[in-house]
Amino acid sequence: MNERRILQTAILSFWTLFWGLSVLDKIIPDVHFLWVGKDFFALFVKFFGSLGIKDSLFPTLALAGVSALEACNFTFYVAAMVRHLQRNEQATDRWFFRAILTSLVLFTLFSIADQVFGDRFQLLEHSLFWIILIGTWWGFYALHQDPNEKRERPQKGMLTRALVLGSSLTLAVCASVSGFSSRTFFNAEAPVRGIEVVEGVYKFDFPFLADKRVLEATIASFREEHPDLEISYIYTGPSELNSKKKTHLLLYVFVE
Repeated sequence: MNERRILQTAILSFWTLFWGLSVLDKIIPDVHFLWVGKDFFALFVKFFGSLGIKDSLFPTLALAGVSALEACNFTFYVAAMVRHLQRNEQATDRWFFRAILTSLVLFTLFSIADQVFGDRFQLLEHSLFWIILIGTWWGFYALHQDPNEKRERPQKGMLTRALVLGSSLTLAVCASVSGFSSRTFFNAEAPVRGIEVVEGVYKFDFPFLADKRVLEATIASFREEHPDLEISYIYTGPSELNSKKKTHLLLYVFVE
């Protein structure tokens, strides 16, 4: 397998996995072991609700239509990958062009929906994907083998340096990730300690790993530490004080 074919295989593999997992995300929207799905239905309900459309039929049909297009798009990439593995270059180009074209249609629809629903952050993301798809097709087509070009074998010295550098970076990243995990993963279950900012108001700064279990443990721990206090109100800090990715949360507890 030459260098061009390796890169073409990598391109096809990436987009096949990209759309395959996107379809799977529609099928399994819940949270399971080693899988965190996104509830797209709730997102679509919110979008249509912002337009004053409360009937669940509209987000249901919209999500079903988008999922069907994504499934169709995924099959095009699978067909292109199969033809590529069979070394049928012309058939691979046809199927890959269909896949790219369908992807462009999808991201065009997504961009229009972002404008309608006022989601400017997603609009930027979908527009970038649209441009990336054009570059992907250009790059894939440019990687076709030129029969008149002479191939040169890579130098052993360069190959050795690349392997050493890649192995070193891999070990460094693994050590960093492992160390960070061991230092911070306890935040996924440990209760958060509150700070009394004013009389009768306690502030809880939740870490990025905190979830509802941490919230429950925090409230239970606070009640045990302050049996003489009664919680009268719990207030979540405004969105401006929390991160866009919802990985951080400020909580204020009012007590009497």
